Amino acid sequence: MRGRHLALPTLAIMRSELRALWGGWLVRLWALAAIFLNFLILLSWWQVLPNTLLLATLLFPFLVFPWFIVIITLGATAVGSARVEILADGVLSRPITRLEFIVGSWLARAVTVLAVFLGAFVPLALIGLYADRPVLAETVTTDGVIVTCILVSLVLLALLSLGFFLGTILRNGWIALLVAFFVWYPINVLLSTFRVEEFSPISLNQGAPVVLRKSWFLPGEKKEQLDVVKLQQQFADLIRGFMAPPQPERRQRGFFREVEQHENIKPLRVSLSYGLATVLFTCLAYTIFFRQDL
Repeated sequence: MRGRHLALPTLAIMRSELRALWGGWLVRLWALAAIFLNFLILLSWWQVLPNTLLLATLLFPFLVFPWFIVIITLGATAVGSARVEILADGVLSRPITRLEFIVGSWLARAVTVLAVFLGAFVPLALIGLYADRPVLAETVTTDGVIVTCILVSLVLLALLSLGFFLGTILRNGWIALLVAFFVWYPINVLLSTFRVEEFSPISLNQGAPVVLRKSWFLPGEKKEQLDVVKLQQQFADLIRGFMAPPQPERRQRGFFREVEQHENIKPLRVSLSYGLATVLFTCLAYTIFFRQDL
C-alpha cells in the first residue's frame, strides 16, 4: 500500500507534465519537424541508398544533429530555476516530495522523447523497407530493427538525463544547453574517431547498418548477411577492367564510409553503457536537487 501511495503522486505529476509538454509549442513543433525532416531524407535518398543505409540515415537527426538540442533542452528546463520557484510551495509543504517531482518529470519527458522518435522513424522506415525502390536488395532483419530502436531509445534517454543533470547544476536551461553544445558535443565528435559506440552516438549511428542487417535473437534468420554493395562494386571494377584502362582508385567519402569497421559492435555493451549513464545522470540530478534550497 505504501508503494501505491508513493506512485500516485508520481503518476499525477507525469500526467500533468505530459499535458503541459504537448500543450506547448516546443514539443508540437519538434514532432512535426522530426516527421517532416525524415520524410525529406526518405525522398532524397529513395533511389540511392540500400535499406540499411537508408534506415541509418533516418536515425541521423536523433543521434547526431539537430534533435539532441531539443532533448537536452527538455531535460534542463524541467528543473530550471523558473520551474522550481513555481513548484517550491508544493514541495516545501510536503504534498509531493522532491523524488516524486524528479521521477514524474523525467517519466513525462521520457515518454515524450520516445513517442516523437518512434513516430518519426518507424512509419518511414517501414515505407523504405517494404516499398518497391530501385536500389540493390539488401536484407534487414526484424530483430536488427528492434535492437536498433532499443539502442537509440537508450541514447535519447541518456541525453535527457544529461539535460536533467546540467539543469540541476546550472539552474538555467539555456546555459545548460550551451554547456552541452560546446562541451559534450565536441567530446562526442572526438570519441567517434575511435569508433566507440558505447560512448559516442555518432559512432553508434555509423555502426547502425551492421546492427540492422544481423540477426540477434530471432530464429530462422541468417547470422551473416552478404555485403551486396561490396560485391556489386567488385563486379563493376572487374567489368571496367576489361572495357577501359585502370583508373586510380578514388577514396569513397561519406558519413557511412567505414561501416565495416563496426562489424564487432556489441549491442549488449552499448545498451549497458547508455543505460548506466541514464541511471547515473538521473541519480546525480536528484542528489543535487535534494540538497538545493528552493
